[in-house]
Amino acid sequence: MEDKLKKSYIWSFVFLIVELCLIYVLKYLTNEKILFVSFVGVTYMVINLFFMKYKRERLFVNGLITYFTVVMLGVLVGIHLEVEGVLSIGAAISVSDLLSFTKYGKETANAKAMGNKEFMYKAIIYGCGKKDNLYPTCGFGDYFYFALWLSGLSHSVKLFLLLALGLLIGNLINKVIILKLHNKSNYRGIPATPIPFLCVMMVYFIW
Repeated sequence: MEDKLKKSYIWSFVFLIVELCLIYVLKYLTNEKILFVSFVGVTYMVINLFFMKYKRERLFVNGLITYFTVVMLGVLVGIHLEVEGVLSIGAAISVSDLLSFTKYGKETANAKAMGNKEFMYKAIIYGCGKKDNLYPTCGFGDYFYFALWLSGLSHSVKLFLLLALGLLIGNLINKVIILKLHNKSNYRGIPATPIPFLCVMMVYFIW
């Protein structure tokens, strides 16, 4: 279990670093190019999530397609939002994410999605190892919001790098908490967005 968890962590940060590079590049592409590729990706995502039968051997490839799609969508949405809109969405999603892990948030969309195992398997982005081992990283929604925050809040290279550092630190804190709690009998996961969003906000307002 410990070995699989560590490999999941490594893959998580690989995907995060690749995402940061993609965000920086995508911010300078024309909206039409991003929109077209995103439309194709979203079409495939919908078919995969709701119409294709679950197959474990497709999780890695489908996850990669979903990953690149949601990063593009996050950038596309983020660059068209005012700062207030980015912060409002980030705060609302973080609160909703947090509530979905409590008894008070059983009816939230996130909690219902987590209750559907087949949907959850498809909604996670995986790393792949030897013998086709899969290592879960984050859900596609998390990567979408990470892209939205950074593309919407960064207006200079320096600020982008600082926000990226805040995002990485927030995710590292998440991983440390999971490492400490995952062996507890009542552990059922932690929300992925609140701590990274708090770190990104702190960087943004301090800057």
